[in-house]
Amino acid sequence: MMKNEVEANGYKPGKFFSWVFLITWGSWLIAAYLSYNHSDPNFYSIFLIPGLFAPVLVTIAFIASPKNRGIRKDFFQRLFDVKKVNLAPLVKICLIMRSSVIAAILISLLFGGSISQLQLSEDFKFSAGSIPVLMVMLIAPILEEIGWRGYGVDALLSRFNLFAGSLMFGFLWSIWHLPLMFVKNYSMNLLLQENPWFAVNYFVSIIPLGIILNWLYVKSNRSTMALILFHIFLNFMQTSTQMTEWTSCIQTFVIISISGLIIVTNKDLFFPSLTVYSENEA
Repeated sequence: MMKNEVEANGYKPGKFFSWVFLITWGSWLIAAYLSYNHSDPNFYSIFLIPGLFAPVLVTIAFIASPKNRGIRKDFFQRLFDVKKVNLAPLVKICLIMRSSVIAAILISLLFGGSISQLQLSEDFKFSAGSIPVLMVMLIAPILEEIGWRGYGVDALLSRFNLFAGSLMFGFLWSIWHLPLMFVKNYSMNLLLQENPWFAVNYFVSIIPLGIILNWLYVKSNRSTMALILFHIFLNFMQTSTQMTEWTSCIQTFVIISISGLIIVTNKDLFFPSLTVYSENEA
């Protein structure tokens, strides 16, 4: 997109992500420090809440500007208009992502994994300190997607094509979670304690997921609601079986393959300028 078009649409990706990271990392690093220096988990868990709300709070602050009336109208349409939800790609990618779990478990059998990983988990393989797990798994996707898809992703796509914007978003989304690795008894902290490579795998897996989510976002008429539903599905899908962390590493490679296949089969979406160039050459 040309510079004057970017300025006209009012999106400011640099300022948006700077504020989100400032609020999130600030509050979560305080929580991390207190988790090792305060005996009451209910006390330091309070500081996790501002970071969780940061994407949506910054989005609301940005779209509230009178100059962003068009962005604000578009924001509410994409969030509440049920007609925007395209069920076909949503159901398709849900089935594919569910298959990625099964495929990873079956591949793990070649390396000594157990078929029992296919069994349903008795509890959620997730820890959020003293914050109720169900609250995090349900509310976190809503808050994140209202922020990411409500402003953040569109801000990136106002400057970059879908491929570059998705890679950039996936990286930013990944490191956004980084301070949680240092919060005592939080899931990412437990992964780090068990095996540092499991923590690395967690952050790496988010990047191809960012590509998949942005593909669904575009295919679903930029529906924020569709992404909220898919994000909630992902949270429950990843914790519903007895899949080991080693198998999760295998699943990351499966997800990378899925994102690569999506890019190759949707080159017109990810590289529109190349598509136009090819058509002109023909």
